[in-house]
Amino acid sequence: MDLFMSFEGRIARKGFWLGLLGIMAISLLAGGTVLSVLPDGIVRIFAQIILSAGVVYIWSAVVVKRLHDRGKPALPWAVIFIAPGILMQAISIFQIGYSPVDFAGTQVLMPGLATTIAMWAATAVALWMVVELGFLKGTPGANAYGPNPLGKAAPAPAA
Repeated sequence: MDLFMSFEGRIARKGFWLGLLGIMAISLLAGGTVLSVLPDGIVRIFAQIILSAGVVYIWSAVVVKRLHDRGKPALPWAVIFIAPGILMQAISIFQIGYSPVDFAGTQVLMPGLATTIAMWAATAVALWMVVELGFLKGTPGANAYGPNPLGKAAPAPAA
């Protein structure tokens, strides 16, 4: 639970990937069960906002601890990595920039140009975040945010 609730300390890449998988599972279960039984309207929107806020909180804890392991301060990096996802959630929940289009006799909501550009930009930031936090090594040894989560000491400097 510390992985999802605390903003202190560091986590290794393995913790990041476990956190990402956990958040994906939580999102799919919550979205697939809770939201599927709620009727369209204000109650569903309110439930989406509550679920999104919870996911943002636990994801922020994972991201901040991984940023700490990389030796980076939480601000501004967490804002850069998390804000596009929050924007996309708001666009999705409130259907901002979508318009109905007739598709094979059925009305379908399609994103407009600005929304599509925002989605692509958010996707690019998300890919950058996954590379930065999921693939690149943390700082060796202890840093300003705590001891190495792998328990290894920093290598001795060459003479």
